[in-house]
Amino acid sequence: MGLRRRIATTFAASAAAAGLAVGLAAPATALSEAETNEFLGKLTATYNDPTVSSDGNPYDFDIVTKAALVTGADKILAGLDSFTLFAPNDRAFEVTANNLGLLGKNYKYSAKVDETRVFNAIANSGVDVTEILLYHVIPNAKVTGKQVLSGPFTQRIDMANQEKLRVTVLSRSARFPVIVLGDKDGRVFNDLVVRPDVISTENTVVHSVSDVLLPDLTN
Repeated sequence: MGLRRRIATTFAASAAAAGLAVGLAAPATALSEAETNEFLGKLTATYNDPTVSSDGNPYDFDIVTKAALVTGADKILAGLDSFTLFAPNDRAFEVTANNLGLLGKNYKYSAKVDETRVFNAIANSGVDVTEILLYHVIPNAKVTGKQVLSGPFTQRIDMANQEKLRVTVLSRSARFPVIVLGDKDGRVFNDLVVRPDVISTENTVVHSVSDVLLPDLTN
């Protein structure tokens, strides 16, 4: 069974309403170099050499940063006038790689994540990593957690890979908000926003999510 089929098997609104309707329109401008550097600096605060660094912290963003730098997706982001990024932490990438059978039989989780091993397993699997990364990006719109919580309970948002992502608000509680992201893996409640607005600049915002969002890779 091909890896794309294995992914599908394994993981078998409007502006007037909320001001959140976004699409993949061509950006009027690009992020300034200063803001691009500020965003990358914040995202890579615990990240060094994109080829060898691995601090083992399961709850930061080393793998998604490395993927963006290695694939050139960071340049795509810099070409937008604004964006929202749903960023999976390193543990999320580890779990996804293991669920897809990319880390070998009887793989054991530990307190730390072997980020280099996880990244190499995904990068060498034949999956289009850029396609996956762009499925985590709302282009040309900075959508804060507060905006999501105050918007419709359910909406479908255009992502940067030209597929839609379903966003469902199950709880608007300020103390315990629950935002579910419905990707193409066929599972309803595995993708959650665990920390909104973990990184923010004038035109960009990053929300930490619990799992890697998977687009339709079966075609």
